[in-house]
Amino acid sequence: MNISSVAIDTNFPVGGCLPKQPTGALQLLTKHPQYDGRQVTIAILDTGIDPLANGLQKTSTGEVKIVDLRDSTGSGDVDISTIVKATSNDNEDDQLIQGLSGRKLKIPSNWKNPSGNYHLGIKSLKQIIPNSAFDRLSQERREKLFDPQHRLALAEAQRRLDEHINKFPTPNEEQKLIREEFQSFVDALKEIEKKYNDPGPYLDCIVWNDGNKWIACIDTSEQGELDQCKCLTNYFDSHEFATFSAIDMVTYSIQIHDEINILEIVVAGASHGTHVAAISAAYFGDSCEENGVAPGAQLLSINIGDHRFSTMETIPAIVRAIKYCIDYKVDIINYSYGEHYQFPNSGRVQELLNEAVEKYGIIFVSSAGNSGPALSTAGAPGATCTNLIGVGAYITPEMQIAEYALRESTGCTTPFPWSSRGPCSDGWLGVCISAPGAAITSVPQFTLCQRQQKNGTSMSSPNATGCIALLVSALKQEEIEYTPSLIRCALMNTAQKIEDEFSVGAGLVQVHKALDYIRSLAKPSLLTKIQLNITGGQGRGIYLRDYDQVQTSSGDICLTIKPKYLQKEANQLVTYDDQDAKIKFACRLSLICDPPVSYVQHGKFLDLCYSDRTFDIRIDPSHLKEDQVHFTELQAFDTNEINAGPLVRFPITIIKPISVNSQTYSLEFNSQTFKPSQIRRHFLQVPTGSNIAVFQITNHSSELSNKMTLHFLQLEPGRSHHTAEYVKTISLSPHETFQCYFNVQDKRTLELCLARWWSSLSIIDTSYSIKFHSILMSPSNSLHLRSSQSYERFVLENRLINTYENINGLPIINWKYLVQTLRPNKNECKIQVLSKRDCFIDQKQIYQLILIFNLTLLKASDIQVKCPYLHELFYDSEYEGALWMCFDTNKQYLGAGDVLNDYSLKLEKGDFIIRMSIRHHKYDLLERLLKDNGGTGLALHLEHKVKELPTLDFYHSLGGLHTQKKKISASSIKLQWGQQVPIYMTTVPEDKLPKVINSIAGTFLRGTMTFAKNEKMKELKMNTIYQYLTEPCSTSSSNTVTDTNKKQGNSPVTTTEEGTTNTSSKIDQQYQEALRDFKISWMPKLPDDQGKLYEKLIFDQKDLNNYVPLHLARLQQLENQFKQQQSQLTNEKKDEKLNEIIKFIEDKLLSLFNEDLILNFFGQKNSSSTDIANQLIKTDMEKRRNWFIDIYISLGMLLCDLSIINDKTSTYLTYIFKTLQKHIDINDGKLANLHYKYSLLKKSYGRVWKLLLKQTEEKSSSQQQEYDNKLLQLYQTMNMKYLIAYQERLIIAKYPQTYILF
Repeated sequence: MNISSVAIDTNFPVGGCLPKQPTGALQLLTKHPQYDGRQVTIAILDTGIDPLANGLQKTSTGEVKIVDLRDSTGSGDVDISTIVKATSNDNEDDQLIQGLSGRKLKIPSNWKNPSGNYHLGIKSLKQIIPNSAFDRLSQERREKLFDPQHRLALAEAQRRLDEHINKFPTPNEEQKLIREEFQSFVDALKEIEKKYNDPGPYLDCIVWNDGNKWIACIDTSEQGELDQCKCLTNYFDSHEFATFSAIDMVTYSIQIHDEINILEIVVAGASHGTHVAAISAAYFGDSCEENGVAPGAQLLSINIGDHRFSTMETIPAIVRAIKYCIDYKVDIINYSYGEHYQFPNSGRVQELLNEAVEKYGIIFVSSAGNSGPALSTAGAPGATCTNLIGVGAYITPEMQIAEYALRESTGCTTPFPWSSRGPCSDGWLGVCISAPGAAITSVPQFTLCQRQQKNGTSMSSPNATGCIALLVSALKQEEIEYTPSLIRCALMNTAQKIEDEFSVGAGLVQVHKALDYIRSLAKPSLLTKIQLNITGGQGRGIYLRDYDQVQTSSGDICLTIKPKYLQKEANQLVTYDDQDAKIKFACRLSLICDPPVSYVQHGKFLDLCYSDRTFDIRIDPSHLKEDQVHFTELQAFDTNEINAGPLVRFPITIIKPISVNSQTYSLEFNSQTFKPSQIRRHFLQVPTGSNIAVFQITNHSSELSNKMTLHFLQLEPGRSHHTAEYVKTISLSPHETFQCYFNVQDKRTLELCLARWWSSLSIIDTSYSIKFHSILMSPSNSLHLRSSQSYERFVLENRLINTYENINGLPIINWKYLVQTLRPNKNECKIQVLSKRDCFIDQKQIYQLILIFNLTLLKASDIQVKCPYLHELFYDSEYEGALWMCFDTNKQYLGAGDVLNDYSLKLEKGDFIIRMSIRHHKYDLLERLLKDNGGTGLALHLEHKVKELPTLDFYHSLGGLHTQKKKISASSIKLQWGQQVPIYMTTVPEDKLPKVINSIAGTFLRGTMTFAKNEKMKELKMNTIYQYLTEPCSTSSSNTVTDTNKKQGNSPVTTTEEGTTNTSSKIDQQYQEALRDFKISWMPKLPDDQGKLYEKLIFDQKDLNNYVPLHLARLQQLENQFKQQQSQLTNEKKDEKLNEIIKFIEDKLLSLFNEDLILNFFGQKNSSSTDIANQLIKTDMEKRRNWFIDIYISLGMLLCDLSIINDKTSTYLTYIFKTLQKHIDINDGKLANLHYKYSLLKKSYGRVWKLLLKQTEEKSSSQQQEYDNKLLQLYQTMNMKYLIAYQERLIIAKYPQTYILF
């Protein structure tokens, strides 16, 4: 063996893979190894934990690591309300039950079930396991179970076809039919391969009670061999779990809710939750560097990442998860999830999270978000809820070497550029503390990896959580009383300060110092009983960033300090001790600003007892330096316990924007160097009248590439920061220049944030600039067109003084959606009381509103479902979420979404049902939604993607538009300052809209319009454009009215010799004919075995013997009666009935038609004449031909249904088929059923197969089941086992018995 002569370093820096030293955790554990998290339970609200992942089986003291595994999303729920008893096999002693899949399930003899009742359910594996695992499973099953056999079948079919072609190069008619059969078989096999879409396993679920406990078994064999499957009880009771298969390697456990007939299947939906859990508390062995931060802690795993939304969290899942945390009495919650917000610390969920901390004493730690580097990008709930500990992310040199294989470290500890920053829109700092934001640790088995590297504030949060678990473990063992507010205060007051408080908050966690801090407090400390909050200004802080806000003194701003008593036991009556603590509470506060600043004036002292105290401060930012952010905190100290640090903090953030050059409307920043991770921020006052900015940056380095994140952001009150930001990561080669355009709002401060990528080594030199433009559309930025007006006027103007803008070409309109409004079907909507798993300890009952919407599509469409009333509200929503699921008419699940994100769904032509769930603990709020909009109910918007709509025309004058002359050409428009250019534009003709839905009444088009100066500007979305559509007048309706009027005005009047009108006899004749036709129309519906009505009509009117509709109605009646009776008839009786109907057709109907006459007429040239007389004859002949076709189809179908087909019958069928081919195309849908039965009789399986595949494609979802069942029967007839199994799975997937549960 050759060994390198170069020295190899074998000392891998394992400590940098899951950092503990930078936070003081390693120091604390080294000094006190028993404070390793024991006696502490951490709830991991995430994507779920894999109990087989490395290090997640036992704690350092040998206890079970995961106390329970729960899924709060509902995506793992199985309806087990179907109850059956086992039956004995006729020939054996085996006990069998039929699962909801249709499979026979064999009950093992060792199962105990005193009641004999088995609860049955069924679950799609695709709906509960991670996509990566399902894709691997699907690929493996296709490659091993489908493809080999399919290739053999296709090769054999192709061989037969080729042999026939070679043997009969010039085939006769019979040989052509055989060849066509062979070709059809090949075509069908190729079509199956092309359309292959395995829905994956559908697993039968069996639940029963063995007399002591509830047990569940999931048929992972898919064969009903239950003795091969593992029986499980609730994980909490047994700590047992299983794996679906060796292919997917997905671990599952169960929770049985017998009182509501729900089986909860718990699966880790992604690797995220396991990774987070391992950071917090994995245990690999004593003194192992791979251990999590708190290896002695236990974990409660709650999956809040809904599988239906790609593991996106949902509000119902969060609410239920908080209830579980309270029920299990957890100490700490780690929440590495979050979204953007519009209203901080507001809404039902944020209120509930704050309550979990204050009322139940749970320490709640959450990630701050990954939306940096600009300010005010921190997410909800981690950085927005008052009582949560929001954690930012940083990276150390040791992490850079161990986790990222950098050739050299940057040498400094620094926040990750993408870590979200504060402050919140209400002034709250947002980020509380910071921790290492990356780790290499355990992941679930389904990844087929032991460990992976992940980064994000999702990783910094569990690191901080682990540190807090060490702290709580120490306090419990030392019997020191604590509260969440004390823990928060200790962490912030002992954190290691570094620059950029907006990303790291108070600083980097130093948990060993936090323990010393709490120990040093006077006992009892007021911090263990009372929590102080301070509000004022915009809410929980002061945040001034727009130009007008920072030019003069603010005047007096009133602040309020509110003491809040933290009751030990929630939901208990107040005691004398509680009241005594409030009475005794008193402290004298000293107020300071840190860092000290001159622009904040405040009082120095405040005496505080258990009542609110207000005081005024004044801020004068007028003298502050421009183009900078200025930050300080007003802090209050207890004069008797200064070492306790600030008891309350009130952040004050002031941004002083710089004005741009009033001549060029631009700013240049030259010779700007960037070190790794360095961030430069500039704050600009966007000029009045500007709506576009162009940014340009050049890398002046001759050898170094430059990877940077550009983040440009403005804030709108009450809107998420995402609505007005431009963010892009770029990589600039040496001497390369990058340019981009983005939208801006005038009079609002724009932050230009440029962040060098943290791993880009060396210093680079750049220069960059920004220039503003004005191409405004008035009267507003949104243009609203009306189809009824056919045009709209708008004005273009440039409001930047002494400038002009060249618009290169016509406005660019990008229509995106045809928006359809749906209202719920009120008869099917209802409000439900949810079960006890959705009822809090304080008995706050949660209700669920189910809304049902019906949708019909005339053609396939890509749609997005939105609820405009609740759209974009999530953590800040007053409702507990709004989820929707889409189904076809067979109840097949097609997709789902919520109100925050845009979920696209591709639907084929047909009918669909959208079911929506909205929850709240107040019944009346849900009832209001049901009665919204005058009683029509809460509306949904269905956004259908549109493309290739006609180009609109633009004119400088209305006269030009009316005459369609002098259109604005593609030449440029020069827009001078102060000039207003009116433009008239046409609308999209309604007949050019995509024919997707039945009616366009109440719909509108939505898109964007851009006025481009160059190619790059074409990507901008400058203005939103709408066109409101009106239902076009129905031509047929108006013609009908006109024709009716004509008939009324020109009705023929016969005059007798006596001069009187003779219309009564004609009216009487019309009445008798209408009465006759009415009776005939009802005939097929009547259970008239003897045909009494039929015979009576013929007896009363002899001329009806030749009236075809009468005999057709009787034929339909006979066919209907046979269908109702056939299941009870023997073959002999069945044939007897069929022959009676066949004889009726031959005697009564066939004699009324002259086939040659029909053929001759349609063979003549005058059959296409437009002459009125000929048209009347043609209409009559077409009617007779259609009757003739229908009669022969019925005759053929009846012959095919005979139990015995002799040679005479077979010859007769061939004759019928050839006769029909003279009148109708063989591929016409009318012939489908007869074609199927005829080909089946002839054993022409290829033709049958091809026909059935065609029918399943063409038929709507409500009609497909019949053909899918026929396909299955065909495969069984041909004994193609691999296709039988495939088709059985398709049928189970496409035709479920119930809707999946919310």
